[in-house]
Amino acid sequence: MLKTFSLQGRLGRLRYFLFSVAVIAIAAAAVFVVTRLLTLVGTRQAFSIVQGLIALTYVLAIIASLCLMVRRLHDFDQSGWWTASVLVLHLVYGHYEAVGSLTATILMGIFLLAVHLAIILTPGSKNPNRFGEVPGFAGAPA
Repeated sequence: MLKTFSLQGRLGRLRYFLFSVAVIAIAAAAVFVVTRLLTLVGTRQAFSIVQGLIALTYVLAIIASLCLMVRRLHDFDQSGWWTASVLVLHLVYGHYEAVGSLTATILMGIFLLAVHLAIILTPGSKNPNRFGEVPGFAGAPA
């Protein structure tokens, strides 16, 4: 069984992709449901609660995504600390988007897409590495 918030072990390409999509889908569904609750209640106090729940949903989705990325990096024998650099790239992208720099936003988006594709498509180590057994083997943690 996958431990979504675990930083230990390895995670293969397909599982990483599928669980990343699942995290995004669950977060989107949760935000949808919470915003629908706002339309039912419609008070200022409810609006604050809904904003808090949406923020909590995003924080949990980001943490889950970062944990999955750490385990994916472990699969091809890289330190999970590289995840911090991807987080910084996302923050830079968000900055350029916020200040309205279209060219910089597009270039950062292309660069981020390339980084994420590299993480998804890089094959894992064929043998056990310093982070654990090859994912998917019998008896090995997922």
